[in-house]
Amino acid sequence: MLKRTAITLIAACASVFAGDISISLPSSENLGEKISFLKDLRENANLDATQQKNFNDLWTQANNVAAMNNRCGSILLNDIPDEACQHFYEVELPAFEAKFFELTGEFKLNAVKASNALSDKRAMIEACAAALTPETYQVSNIMTVIGEVSPEPLDDGMAMIRYNLALAINRAKREAIEAQLSKWYEACGEGVLSQGDYSPLFVQRIKKQVSRAGNYIDIIGGKIVVVQAKQERFSYYVNDRFLFGKSILAGAKLLSIDKAGVVRFINTSGIQWKDYAIFNEEEIQKRGFNGRMLWGDRTAPLRTVRAFKSGRIFKSVIIGKQEWSAVDLGAGDWRRAVQSCPAGWHLPTDDDWKELGNFVNANSYGAPIPPMLKAARGWANPGIDLYGFSARLAKYTEYGTQAPPQKKECARYWSNTQVNNMVASYWELCDDKLRLGESDKRSTYSVRCVQDGNLSFKK
Repeated sequence: MLKRTAITLIAACASVFAGDISISLPSSENLGEKISFLKDLRENANLDATQQKNFNDLWTQANNVAAMNNRCGSILLNDIPDEACQHFYEVELPAFEAKFFELTGEFKLNAVKASNALSDKRAMIEACAAALTPETYQVSNIMTVIGEVSPEPLDDGMAMIRYNLALAINRAKREAIEAQLSKWYEACGEGVLSQGDYSPLFVQRIKKQVSRAGNYIDIIGGKIVVVQAKQERFSYYVNDRFLFGKSILAGAKLLSIDKAGVVRFINTSGIQWKDYAIFNEEEIQKRGFNGRMLWGDRTAPLRTVRAFKSGRIFKSVIIGKQEWSAVDLGAGDWRRAVQSCPAGWHLPTDDDWKELGNFVNANSYGAPIPPMLKAARGWANPGIDLYGFSARLAKYTEYGTQAPPQKKECARYWSNTQVNNMVASYWELCDDKLRLGESDKRSTYSVRCVQDGNLSFKK
């Protein structure tokens, strides 16, 4: 399931775009946990009149936020959020989160009482440990992408967008978390310490916490630390094009608070992406530079392409600086394959295939290429289909063999590149590699198409 956690709209092609290019926001799943927690508080907690009113007001606000989150979260990746959704993500949701942190944090600390009596101290330690909830510090909540972009006009109605982006801690989330932990330290800092070290009961309670958020709280090196329990990966898109991704590894220390109450966040300095992408200038003028940060498992977003002359409709996917058909557009001998692609598209050359392989290899963090391109179904060893290419096994025949067409263990695709009048290249996708081969043009292989000119720009 995708977690939609960043949206930005930047004004259409000005001479320079600058500033933050993403606004971090929580996933629907995380918002649901907050609402469930509020519901339990209203029904089960012993609240005084002021607290009851505050939580009732927050409950009303939470339901309004949930309705907007559902509406705005359904916006397709290649659509532009309307003004109401922009305001929701930029103003309403952060305001709700800040109020949630304030009220729930204060409620959890209500049980804290400074006392030397064992029973009171036990209750205080229990309350202080319970007030530190891992769900508050999810990596998808605290990280964002910032930086600047600038456009350069090119020939043929295209524009080159140079970008210099970096991973960073969301400033608003940092301030909210620091404020929350400051209150915690004020109420609990001295109480959970015993002769300069953490109370054994506090350490025990912290280590027993169970989290569904993919992280946990631990005591490491004399600090209270939020640790990433499992690897989380995000992918960053501009409009509907994948630009880059990053994995936050299991064991990463997201933030810590020391015995003096100093809060430190994970160091993201040096994690940056500096490159360019080619866009249609009209698209930029119309849609702006729409950046989104998606966390979790994903299938790349698909575009719907209509071949105007033939009326044919098919799905396509942008991978790096190329746009590929996301489905086979037929099968046949080489001469038929060359004619299968609609106007504006062509049978990919060896260079096109190499560019695809190089991009996937550079952006898959050491994983082999085939699983990144193979469909999740239809193979003995299913793929991950990380980029939406969705390669599927199909019957093919090699000219000169007597056997009827059969499904093989590899998928074969024609290349536009000719070896001579009788032989052309093909590309074979198997479990272990993407490789180049040669075959008689009368063989029958599958066809993929790539957009003319693509989105590439030779450096």
